[in-house]
Amino acid sequence: MKLRLTLSNRFVGSADFGAFDATSNQPEGRLRVEIPVTRNAAVRLMATGRALLYDFDGSTDGFRSGDDPFAGLYSAGLRLQVGYLFDEGRTLFSDDERWGLVVQGGARSNWEGGSSAADGLRGGGSLAAGYRLGDTLEVVAGVTLGSRLNRSGIGVGPLLEFDWRINDAWKLRSYGLGLQLERRLGERFTVFARARLEGARYRLADRGGEVGKGTLGVRQVPAALGVDWRIWRALKFRLLAGAIAYHRLQLRDEKRDRIGRVTADGPSPYVTLRIDLRH
Repeated sequence: MKLRLTLSNRFVGSADFGAFDATSNQPEGRLRVEIPVTRNAAVRLMATGRALLYDFDGSTDGFRSGDDPFAGLYSAGLRLQVGYLFDEGRTLFSDDERWGLVVQGGARSNWEGGSSAADGLRGGGSLAAGYRLGDTLEVVAGVTLGSRLNRSGIGVGPLLEFDWRINDAWKLRSYGLGLQLERRLGERFTVFARARLEGARYRLADRGGEVGKGTLGVRQVPAALGVDWRIWRALKFRLLAGAIAYHRLQLRDEKRDRIGRVTADGPSPYVTLRIDLRH
């Protein structure tokens, strides 16, 4: 059995939204447990928890109903993943390749303080095929399915992840809806550059009026340089420094009608500290 615990916090400097400024910090924790089932199969259980805590300066009256800025925004998720690696010999392109299958299901909730996790609960899953070419390339491609906040029906989307070891020092891999380029510096240090699109929609506490129990959408594009320091085999420290190149807040009512949207006027700096513990 393998265990991995990750603790991090992102500190974001002042973002200028026009009528008001906002700073934020985002503490996050992740726990992953991997249990081998057979020689070719394993089960992973992944739990996540995150808070997005804004501090506003200025008037937000033009953006939301009420006198106070919205409360803390929280996320929690639980996923179960089953992976199977087919026996060697089933090849299409090379003798060094391996094929696999990954099935995943879980639940996630995004909510504002004052409401409940049940109000923002959604479920979903994915089915994907995996491909590995020696130690050089790994690709996962498939489809995702999931319920949607404030919208009926099931959302369907593509799934694509890859990890390409260019040589012994350089690696390029997917990073959510983005990319990360890495350069290994010996056994203990790795430097990297990354950028991606991030987005989440949160169920708000009941405000009455035109907002009611609406939703708040947060979209960001963080870009940064970082360094990983492997202190010893079971402990790794990470430091990132960069900018939120794009930052948007969008408010919708219970009928999904948009009643407010603001976008930051220019980038804002941010720093992330992270610790990884493995067993």
